[in-house]
Amino acid sequence: MIKNFVNAAMIAFSAGIILSSCSENEDQMPSEGNSNARLFATASEGSSGSSNSRVIVNGFSSTEFTVATADMELRYAAKADIQAGINLGNITLKTNVNSSLQTSAAQTKSLTIIANGDSRAALVAEGETPEGNYAEAEFKLKKNTTVASSDPKFNKSMWIKGQVNNTEAIVWSETEKTIRAMAEASSGVEVEGQSEMVLDFDMTKLFAGVDFSLAVDGNADGKIEIGPNGVDGNTLLYSRIMSNIDSAVTLKKRN
Repeated sequence: MIKNFVNAAMIAFSAGIILSSCSENEDQMPSEGNSNARLFATASEGSSGSSNSRVIVNGFSSTEFTVATADMELRYAAKADIQAGINLGNITLKTNVNSSLQTSAAQTKSLTIIANGDSRAALVAEGETPEGNYAEAEFKLKKNTTVASSDPKFNKSMWIKGQVNNTEAIVWSETEKTIRAMAEASSGVEVEGQSEMVLDFDMTKLFAGVDFSLAVDGNADGKIEIGPNGVDGNTLLYSRIMSNIDSAVTLKKRN
């Protein structure tokens, strides 16, 4: 009788483990038609397309780049439309609003995409999102209120620190504006199963046409500032950078 009791207990225990394992697997699997996805942001030197590398463009050696984002959503062509052979350009894009990936991405984020002179991948959001080919991401540059008020990045939507001719230099903005990042590939970024995407801030495009040899330290405080309201007398450089940012961000598949 004791042996039968032990056997029954062992069977019940084993069944419990199996059910628990199945439950955990179900929790990890996305619902039908969805993908478990992660979205990152990074900075690159354009043609190199690589992260984790020193970023030097037009004589500006970047040591830190922090950007604040909010209200982000992604647009995609449904998997069924792609499988039906419809060209991406002829498909009415859907939005991933109300997916858990979008809910997370929509929150205000402070993303450091260059640190200590090296580009890095900063996690923007993770969660479920519909399967399909993702063609664009739209987000707002947002004043950074997630850092302490004593932090120099406070209320800055973009903050890039570096050096120009061995002089400390800072590019910064308080501008809040909407950015549309189009997919690098004409077919978009395929999202299926476990997927990762990245918003690539192309520093070559951001600094295109910017001659940093013209940057000046107008108030002679030992630091070159390129920002709004003519700070340090670098208005033209600032205007060029801000006009470039609209086309400097691209949505890519993360390798």
